[in-house]
Amino acid sequence: MTSRPPHDIPFPLSTFPGSTPQESAGRLINCHAEPLGENGPARAAYHRAPGLTQFAVTGQTGYRGGLIVNNLSYETWSGNASTVTSAGVVTSLGSLPGTKKVSIARDLAASPDVVAVDIDNGAFTLSGGGAPVAYNGGGNLPQPNSVNFQDGFFFFTIADGRVFASGINALTQNANTFVKLQSKADVALLRGINFSNLEFYFTTGGCEIWQDTAQPAPAFPYSRLVTLPFGLIQANAIAGWETGFDDLLWVAQDFGVYRLQWGALQPVKVSPPDLDRLIKTQAGLGNVLEASVYIIQGKKFWALSSPAWTWECNLGALGPKSGWNERFSLNAGNQGRWRATGGHPAFGQWLCGDTQSGTLAFIDDTVITELGAPQLRRIESAPVANFPNRLRVSRADFNYSTGAGQAVANIVMTVTGAAAGTGGVIRLAVNTTQRVNLNDQVNVAGVTGTTEANGTWPVTVIDSTHIELQGSVFVHAYVSGGTATDVTAPANVQNPSVAVSWSNDDGVNWLNPIVRSLGRQGKSLRTRVSVKNTGLSGPQARRWRLDDTDCAAPFMSATQSDDPKEY
Repeated sequence: MTSRPPHDIPFPLSTFPGSTPQESAGRLINCHAEPLGENGPARAAYHRAPGLTQFAVTGQTGYRGGLIVNNLSYETWSGNASTVTSAGVVTSLGSLPGTKKVSIARDLAASPDVVAVDIDNGAFTLSGGGAPVAYNGGGNLPQPNSVNFQDGFFFFTIADGRVFASGINALTQNANTFVKLQSKADVALLRGINFSNLEFYFTTGGCEIWQDTAQPAPAFPYSRLVTLPFGLIQANAIAGWETGFDDLLWVAQDFGVYRLQWGALQPVKVSPPDLDRLIKTQAGLGNVLEASVYIIQGKKFWALSSPAWTWECNLGALGPKSGWNERFSLNAGNQGRWRATGGHPAFGQWLCGDTQSGTLAFIDDTVITELGAPQLRRIESAPVANFPNRLRVSRADFNYSTGAGQAVANIVMTVTGAAAGTGGVIRLAVNTTQRVNLNDQVNVAGVTGTTEANGTWPVTVIDSTHIELQGSVFVHAYVSGGTATDVTAPANVQNPSVAVSWSNDDGVNWLNPIVRSLGRQGKSLRTRVSVKNTGLSGPQARRWRLDDTDCAAPFMSATQSDDPKEY
């Protein structure tokens, strides 16, 4: 039989898992496609999603949101509010009632007022120098369910449809400085958002947009500009108003995701049917939907999480058939939603919480792990439909940037002290623990006095300036000196590999993978990796799956052929 030219294996520009595996047009998990244009080496490059790195260690759980205010970041957790410095030093302010996500805002006073609103417990001031204090505007403000700031005013929304405005750059409150949303009567007001120099008041059935018309006090300072029929399904299913992001997306009452770009007043639906179905299911179960954003390498990403999944879109590549990918984190060996929660800019990073710990993290494109845990990148193809049924697949070639291994840069901490820690282990004081994770291997050298610390130990990160050496015993008083070098390298990052598997029944079952090396750093003997003699193509056409946890290089394209010769 005459051999045919290699057939392109169709990998998608956006994830399309389908309602069943047989419907899938391919999946992108923990990676996104960047189209390369007409003259590119391939249709797209498939880049790994950024990792997560520790910014600060806290004793808290249940991250609820934060905001940078001058040189401090105000951060909230379940039952707590704290401040965090640029060095990752955490100071607890005290009790902040509630467990749900908060809205948080500041004004432009000389000493800024910072206010957080919990949906169930109302408003609290965080900036008084002590514990959070409940705020009701001197008895003039009913219990709000959100807060935002614009043009000198705090705007507080009330579930019954009222919106109250504060005094200018102050927490004074007039009982008459409010408006009542009037466009619909059968809705509840969920959230106020400042965006595009306007106020957006989202209800369960629509959105009213108000603009500053400088009405004199005590009148409400804004007037209604226009109404939209696209409401908000849940209070935290919206993100993108954050400073520097300025691209608003939210989940509406029809289970679709809508996008409104800066300066526009006509939202555009951007969610694919697969995501609409997932949202409907989670909403029907009563589960919480949470949107978040970040910017990395000049690209804006908007993510939506439920307890079961996370979907994310690259807004620069977003189109009818491109832009979306799935994200999941490994949790006790299983796949789950992305562990990052929330997200706001601070100290030149995008900070976020961690659903699996009390760590305050930041989005980090220089690592391929999530707080030390591996991140699985998975790329699945659509069926190679034009390859004849029952024809042998003699070879398949996958084009990566080979020679993609990475030299590992060790993290060096300066030791400044030693003492007995938990259970008598050695607790080292160091200059910073940022980028160090639980169970990392740390080589301690040059310590005098507490010489028993010298050696290599797995560590526990206590806070921003202390680590404990697991399995050690503190005996001698510290005298001086020492370094602690984190020598942990992500698994096989210096010699990465990819696991290639395939399915002949439309993704219902996958065969055991074949592992192929992608080459140590600088050793690129060929431009692709190959698997050969993988059997007959099935009656439902061949699908391919690529898995890796240790490679930062992009995937480009692939072909399969019935000819074993290399083209």
